[in-house]
Parts: sequence; structure tokens; C-alpha cells
Amino acid sequence: MTERPVSENPLYNDNKMKIGIIAMNCSHGSTITTAENTWDMTWPETKEVVQMADQAGFEVLLPVARWKGYGGETNFNNRTFETFNWAAAVSAITNYSCIFSTAHVPLVHPVAAAKQCATIDHISGGRFAFNVVCGWFKNEFEMFGAEWNEHEVRYEYATEWLEFVRRIWTTDGEFDFDGRWFQSKAVWSEPKPIQKPMPPVMNAGGSPAGQKFAATQADMNFVILKERDIEGGKAQMKNLKTMAAEAGREIEVWIHAYIVCRDTEKEARDYAEHYIVEKGDYVAVNNLLEIFDMQSETLPSEVLDQFRRHFIGGHGGYPLIGTPEQIVDSMGDLIEMDVDGILLSWVDYKTECKQWIDKVIPLMEQAGQRAPFSGIKV
Repeated sequence: MTERPVSENPLYNDNKMKIGIIAMNCSHGSTITTAENTWDMTWPETKEVVQMADQAGFEVLLPVARWKGYGGETNFNNRTFETFNWAAAVSAITNYSCIFSTAHVPLVHPVAAAKQCATIDHISGGRFAFNVVCGWFKNEFEMFGAEWNEHEVRYEYATEWLEFVRRIWTTDGEFDFDGRWFQSKAVWSEPKPIQKPMPPVMNAGGSPAGQKFAATQADMNFVILKERDIEGGKAQMKNLKTMAAEAGREIEVWIHAYIVCRDTEKEARDYAEHYIVEKGDYVAVNNLLEIFDMQSETLPSEVLDQFRRHFIGGHGGYPLIGTPEQIVDSMGDLIEMDVDGILLSWVDYKTECKQWIDKVIPLMEQAGQRAPFSGIKV
């Protein structure tokens, strides 16, 4: 990160492996399965999980911006809580974790987004971060009647959009903005965010254009780990961080991991086979992959089919399957790759998050991957 905000944001702690939770604002979370105990996404259960994670020292709670499901028996992600409202509510009931909002930049005006982010930063006491995405699900854009740009143009638009937001966050008094897409007069916004100079920004930049945008504009790049061996992972992380360094910046790289933790490796692998292979919603995942292939340019077409299992298991995430000890060993491999943080998902967020807290975090602390959490803000 180029300049760390003055704040109590746990993103800036010294843990070798930071952890967070992704997609609990969406029905089924990240698992495209008809298995029992999948995440229903109710507010009472959301409140229970976010407070559990907050009290255990999770660095990040991140919602996904989703407006429409993917069909199939599950209609995966068809029920979602809107991310700015979600982040404001979660900020008010937590004390430690960094609370993200996620926005598709063509669907929110920069003046509104800047104000919404500043509001959440105040509610959270300076624990907010912003996940900026360009969007790749055309059907959602059609709901808004929003313009659908070519892939490269989406990132050009996002660059101007984010520049405008950051000027709103940091400029005292009124100013005019005259860009390619935005022409605004006498722009004014108060209060400014608590974090100075501004809240951190994440982007999921997978395509060449996305990687360039993340390297030059974001503080964190959230990526699919394309190579699953240590050397391949190292190369991907080095490439992303070198791109940022060449732009005079520093970024963290985060990945998504889907978790199946059981007392024995056989139990873990059997359950993964059950919910992915036996209970996977193949209609929904095929719909998702067809859209992902055409619009995101994150993975080559020939690789997408290999990732089908990982998309059912956890939206293309990295599998952490096994005993608590095996999972911690695997996280050691990710640290060796130079991954900075992992956003976690499970089939059953409530039960399996508690299991993670009780059985995995103590082993991470013993392995030196995380410092014991004192419950005190950084």
C-alpha cells in the first residue's frame, strides 16, 4: 500500500496470514450446491457470524455485490443484502474487523458512493474498506438500464470513477470535475472519511486490464489463484506485486479459499465429494461459467472447465480440505507463495466458522502465522 491511512484498521496489522469472510450477504454464500445446511442468509444468523468473527480477530468481513441469481435448482445468489446497507449495519455491531462494501462502478454515481463510504467509515470508527468492481454479469446491468462497455473500456471508466471518489474524499470545499464520463459542478461532500488520507481500496483484477488497474489504482488485489502449486503461486504473486512496484506503489494480494475441515482427512474429503459432486447445482454453475468466460476474461476458456469443481466448492476459490493441522500446513504454503490474506467461505457459515475459530486459529497462532488476538484494536 502506498500510504497507510491513519486509523485503527486491522488491515494494517502484522499477521503473516490475514483472514476474512466473503459472501455471507448472499444466499448460498459461495457454494453452488443443494447440500443440507447451506447458508440461508438471514439477518439474525448474519449478526451471529459477524460478531463471532469480529470477537475472534478476523481482519475482514466482505460482502459481494450481486443483484440476480444464476438459475438452476439453487438459483445461486438470488437473495442478497445490498452491500452499503449491509456494511453500515455490520459496522455498528462490531468492534475490530475491517468492514467492506462492494460496488459495481457503473451502477453507483461517485458522489453517492463517496458519501456512502464516508458514512460507513464514521460508523465503523475508521474500519472501512472499499471493494471496487467493474462488473461482468451483463444481465444485472440490463436491470439498471446501464451502459455495457467493452472490457478495456470498463477499466478506463473505473479509473476515472475512482479518481473522482478520491477527490471527493480529500478535497476541502467545492470543486468542479471535468472528465470523459463525469462532468460535475460545485461538488461538495462532508464529512470526510475518518481514515487519512482515505480508506483503502480493493479490486478483483484478473484479466490483463484488471491486473493493470489493481496495480495502479488499488491497495489490495483479490485474485483467483490460477496455479495451485507453490512455484506457480509464487510467480503469480510476484508478477502482481512487481506490477504495482513498477508503478511506484505497494499492494497486498488476497485470495478466496473454500473450507472443509473435519477431524480426519477422509471425513473432509468425503464431505467435499458429497456437496460438490453429488449435490452440486450443475445448471447454476454452467450458467455462471458461461457468463464468466464471456465477460470477465479472468481465466482462459480451456481452464474454466478444470475450475468447475472449484466454482461449485467455492466460486473458484482455493480448496483448504482436511484436518485442522493439514489446513494450517496448506496455509503455510500460501504464506510461502506470498499471499497476504484469505477470504474464507463454507457450506454452513455459522457452524463451520465456529469450528475454524476453535480448532484452526489456535494452530495458526502456534505456527506463527498469526499473533494471539487480545481483543484490542490495532
